[in-house]
Amino acid sequence: MSYASDINWRKSYGPRPNFALGTPGVGVVADHFTVDGYHILTRLTLDAAFPAVTGTIGVGLLVYTFPAGVHRLLAGRIKLALTALDGNVDDDTPELSLGDTIVVGAVATMSTGSWENLLTAQVAVCDGTVEDKAILQITAGHLMNEAAGKKVVYLNVADIWAGAEAALPITGEIWLDWTRMTSAEE
Repeated sequence: MSYASDINWRKSYGPRPNFALGTPGVGVVADHFTVDGYHILTRLTLDAAFPAVTGTIGVGLLVYTFPAGVHRLLAGRIKLALTALDGNVDDDTPELSLGDTIVVGAVATMSTGSWENLLTAQVAVCDGTVEDKAILQITAGHLMNEAAGKKVVYLNVADIWAGAEAALPITGEIWLDWTRMTSAEE
């Protein structure tokens, strides 16, 4: 490729710094990697905590908000560890999932589809063990999100908790592989 061709290629397909990227939640740092501004790999690094857990309850954290416009989620991965600070739920095995709706109420499992529509419930432990799971199948190989669709990603957890924890720390990474399907003007 000639120098002129290379410059023209970069103008057409190179990075698009004017494109908005998503916003991480509290206790989350987002790093975005892109070649052309349309296909984006987002790494979310978590050093956060779920709200208090006790009894039968599901709680969640907002970890990411996609930018306005249309996008397609292709794949993802979690590498996360729950650690019980008070030691009251060390032996618990809650369900951990990613969804576009936050889990709420007295639930022991992810009984509503939108609580786990990005990553189905995975059994986790609360002793600092890293849970490493790839999103193997998203609806029809990808999840389309229309311009008016939900733009949020929640990390959800639910269980019949053996004890009470004032906060349940979660550390690690969530990777999201997605594409923008809008132009800079949208």
